[in-house]
Amino acid sequence: MRNVRISFACFSLILSVAGFSTAQITADPHIFDKFVNVNCEDEMARLDNYAIQLQNTPSSQAYIIVYGGRVGRRGEARARASRIKSYLVENRGIDANHVTKIDGGYRESLTIELWIIPRDVGPPASTPTLRPRDIRFKRGKIKRWEYRQCGLGY
Repeated sequence: MRNVRISFACFSLILSVAGFSTAQITADPHIFDKFVNVNCEDEMARLDNYAIQLQNTPSSQAYIIVYGGRVGRRGEARARASRIKSYLVENRGIDANHVTKIDGGYRESLTIELWIIPRDVGPPASTPTLRPRDIRFKRGKIKRWEYRQCGLGY
């Protein structure tokens, strides 16, 4: 038993010296980032970090869960999720088949969760905190140009 512990310790040491960690090998399901409605520069920085992590774990699946806020327009969460996926696919080169969008329902404010999950595990559960009848929708439809920020067209 002692030899097994020593062998595992040596293996872990070799991996850590090589720049790997056991966490990267197991690719446990986890939320990578969670944020509320932020400006586009902050969002892009977060998405760039997310894309790097996705590229470093090729056996993982990206899940984007977007929750609409208490006050907002119909379809706002879906539009935001589409914009995020487009950015990851078109600007960061992530395979579109490895990015899944989920409309999470509603929370107090517009919230985005970025998940990294092994492909064989399945999607994370959404956790809305408000019911649709508690939401006050603004008039008007989501316009495509409203989701093209910073001149990037995503």
